[in-house]
Amino acid sequence: MPPPASWFVCYALLAASASSHAGALPLSSNPGSRTPTAQAGPRDLSTAGSAPTALALDLSPTSGGDRDGLRPETSALLDACFDDYNRLLFDRAEAEARQAMALQPELPLPVVYLQAALTAEIQELATAHANDAAVRARFDEATRQALKLEAAWEAARHDGRGQNYLGISLGTQGLVNLYRGHLLAAYHEGRKGAAALHLALKRDPSLVDADLGLGQYLYYCGRLSGLLRFFLVLHGDVPGGIALMEFCGASDCRSALLARLMLADILVEETADYERALPYVVEAQALYPQNWSYEKLALEEAKGLGLDRAEARDLIEAVSAQWDQGWRPPAYVKLDPGPLRLELARWYLAKGCVADALLQLRALDQAKGAEANDARRMEAGLESATAAVQP
Repeated sequence: MPPPASWFVCYALLAASASSHAGALPLSSNPGSRTPTAQAGPRDLSTAGSAPTALALDLSPTSGGDRDGLRPETSALLDACFDDYNRLLFDRAEAEARQAMALQPELPLPVVYLQAALTAEIQELATAHANDAAVRARFDEATRQALKLEAAWEAARHDGRGQNYLGISLGTQGLVNLYRGHLLAAYHEGRKGAAALHLALKRDPSLVDADLGLGQYLYYCGRLSGLLRFFLVLHGDVPGGIALMEFCGASDCRSALLARLMLADILVEETADYERALPYVVEAQALYPQNWSYEKLALEEAKGLGLDRAEARDLIEAVSAQWDQGWRPPAYVKLDPGPLRLELARWYLAKGCVADALLQLRALDQAKGAEANDARRMEAGLESATAAVQP
């Protein structure tokens, strides 16, 4: 499963919402400041129709919970929900979100987590080309509940946090409608979600969670072709968007872990900035080794860094350890650490680390395919050479 927010859909959402976009402020890459240096001062919040449209799943764990009105037991359930849908344990994640809803039925956030868990499952089913009608029906009901609770929160509090919840719910709904092929509905939900996010920031500029959405917007606008940006009046900023996401990821806000997971994906798959991606990929693989997407990122990161880097070798061995314990990705995913393990064995041999090479070769020779055959030949050659030099 891709990280819970599949950010490639931003392209479609950006195109869908382009008619309402009035421009985004160019930001410099300065992750050390709260609001990165800009050509015209802090965030421009004057264009409510131009906010990021992929706002779903703004939900990584926090140690507190009081900012959202959560009791400790509710917060713990939501943290478990986030972890479980990142482990692809969707039934557990959904159950945990529903338990949290039952504990504090007046709060929007537990329902937003339920939306997140169901969206993650819909994404995985789409990757598998499987029927997701039942999950989508549960998602639609969760969205109705979320919007009702968010309207009540707005009426009672009239704050930025309620608008942030609303932006998340609408963005998630737009994402799911994209999977359904309902582009017009996704467009309208994207516009409404965008307006909610800008209003959230206008009311409360300290909502670091919203920086993730703003960073996504700047980044994905910047990834569009220059001609398309010109005609759609989209002024993106790839480094500025990444800087905002990194600021969010370095904070203690609820979105911080999600921001780091997203950065792992972007910096490996899209920008090939392997050095910058390294801490994010290491964290993703260590936290969620059951998730094939993060295992795949780890192998791609290792290949990008090169085997002379100890961190690259560690990533290959971490994924290989999962493999040797019997873990396998789903049948619809093409993922195999074998080729890199064979390269790693050759690297160890070149460095004279015969024992380390043999560990990789003996694991590989239990498999099938070209790498297994090569491993068996190399292992036999090593054993013959060892026997020849023994007295």
